[in-house]
Amino acid sequence: MFCRGFGQSVCATRARRGTLGSALALAAAVLIVAGCGSSAATPSPVGSQTAAATPSQSPVPSVTPSPTPVPSPTAWPSGHAVAYDIVQGKAALAKPAADNGAASGSRIDAFAFDLLTRLDKNGNLCYSPTSIALAMAMVRAGARGTTATQMDTVLRQLGASGQEAQIVALLQQLRGQTFYVDADGVPLDPGATPNPSQPNPIMQLTVANQLFSQKGMSVEAAYLDALSSTYGAGVGLLDFQNDPDSARLTINKWASDNTKGRIPDVLQPGDIRPATRIALANAIYLKANWAHKFDPSLTKPGQFTTSAGTKVTVPMMSIEDMYTYGAGAGYRAVEVPLERLSSLSMVFIVPDDMASFQTQLTASKFASVVGSMKAYDVSFWLPKYSVESRFDLASLLAAMGMPDLFSPTAADLSGITTDEKLFIDKVIHQANMDVDEEGVTAAAVTVAIGGAGAGEPPPHVDFKVDKPFLYFIRDSRSGTILFMGRVNDPTAKS
Repeated sequence: MFCRGFGQSVCATRARRGTLGSALALAAAVLIVAGCGSSAATPSPVGSQTAAATPSQSPVPSVTPSPTPVPSPTAWPSGHAVAYDIVQGKAALAKPAADNGAASGSRIDAFAFDLLTRLDKNGNLCYSPTSIALAMAMVRAGARGTTATQMDTVLRQLGASGQEAQIVALLQQLRGQTFYVDADGVPLDPGATPNPSQPNPIMQLTVANQLFSQKGMSVEAAYLDALSSTYGAGVGLLDFQNDPDSARLTINKWASDNTKGRIPDVLQPGDIRPATRIALANAIYLKANWAHKFDPSLTKPGQFTTSAGTKVTVPMMSIEDMYTYGAGAGYRAVEVPLERLSSLSMVFIVPDDMASFQTQLTASKFASVVGSMKAYDVSFWLPKYSVESRFDLASLLAAMGMPDLFSPTAADLSGITTDEKLFIDKVIHQANMDVDEEGVTAAAVTVAIGGAGAGEPPPHVDFKVDKPFLYFIRDSRSGTILFMGRVNDPTAKS
């Protein structure tokens, strides 16, 4: 199945049902920055594979490589992933804002729904607005002039000067959703070191950011500081110009490592060229159980009416539990909490008319849908499904209001380097998700489930997801939508 609207777009339903202990959702975004010339400026000695001097304030940073030992690149022939040095800015991580990332979350959500209205309306869809927005925000730190102004409009100021503390707060909030248990199964405090006898987390959410730069090209010291103070990221030094395929495979390995092998080939042959100078990458990995798991013995074949009006048979999970539920003009919705220690949940919205509802859905309307939900005793049926999408967002983002960034002549990324005039060449995004009886990778609120007490019991409702639906993984504290998408046919295969 192919998604119309993107030259390199692929949306595929993945046939992996029943193979996972819990559900997964993950995403990777890579922004490829090219130089306008055919070759790089005369290389500076800074950024070579030999150790450099102590960092200075000059525009050509001499930053000490990461102390992590890495084998010599000569150990890898051309066409293989290579080892690389990492240079870091001098600035320490900024103190996080006290809003648990809510300010950044609201900016990402507004961007997310703007993007949704422009994505292909056909087929299944999975993407992470958080991954895309964070990768773009790293570029924004080096944008200047009209390029910066346009990016601020589309990203709602995410990544603009003065937003460092808000982004740090968001990253801290999201990374704090990883929970371990000790040898006796007792949950550890967030951030605590896991017991070696219990290395696997009961819930894991990781967000990784990395910039890769042409070895020998000088990077502005202020930009290095922005990466280290806001994203905790450094710059990996690769040779795009002389060995683009090894650079591509190295970035793929980074993405694979940060998604537990779930996205091993985010970059395809030809995505990296000798003219490439920088690649900015973000990866998000989430593995979480439902707060209350579905009983596999209750999963039965059920009917699902696709967007084409065809009836298909799908494995339909079922459960009766206390959820927040809501219904309004043209839709019904339910919120299902993930791991009880977390603030994550998954929202499912079943519109009467998918095309009309999706076109009109905004961040404020979504917030209204979630805010109007009330506690119900819900008999809930949900199909098991797997979905994956991959696309180049460059032309779409340009059309959203930041065309200069993608223009070889108009782009101003002089805050990154002045060795060459840079512009964004590609924005590759890939995401996938598995939903089964155990759980799902998602971001949302945890719903407190009350026992029987004084007052009348909550009303009961039957909610069967048996036609096209939208889904959202959100974090309740920051309000951030980590993953979102659409399922028109849970049986569709590539």
